[in-house]
Amino acid sequence: MARTRRKGGASAAADSQTLLLGALHQVYLAGLGALAKASSGAPQLFEELVAEGARVHADTRGAAEKALQGLMSGVQDRVNMRVGQVRGQAADALDGLEKVFQTRVHRALTKLGVPGAEEVAALSKRVDTLNANINRLTRQARRTPRPRAGASRSSASHPAA
Repeated sequence: MARTRRKGGASAAADSQTLLLGALHQVYLAGLGALAKASSGAPQLFEELVAEGARVHADTRGAAEKALQGLMSGVQDRVNMRVGQVRGQAADALDGLEKVFQTRVHRALTKLGVPGAEEVAALSKRVDTLNANINRLTRQARRTPRPRAGASRSSASHPAA
């Protein structure tokens, strides 16, 4: 199955990898050619080639490591960015799921006749008003003297002579 290249950074990374692999293959072939010439020629030429190879290796190793680190940090940045996007999408999906759940629970509670928060708040306010009225009436009743029931009977039961 053939893969299609992505636009942007993935394409550039694949191109740089292809170039790097091509250069490494050429270096390998050059080494094989130098070895073939050195084995057919003088041993001194072989030693010179080994010394030159060690020098080139030391010079290019640092550059190769820097290039690899740059490539890896680029990949890591893209992975971190994608993880951030996926986290955002997951959070959005969970928020949507929560809203759907809340809507369905509210609808079910309404069908069952369970009062909502607004209705409970209104009832609580009415109860507070009724309690305040009861307290006010109780204070008024304590302040006004009541006529005694026994005093009115005694005067009614004893007629004036």
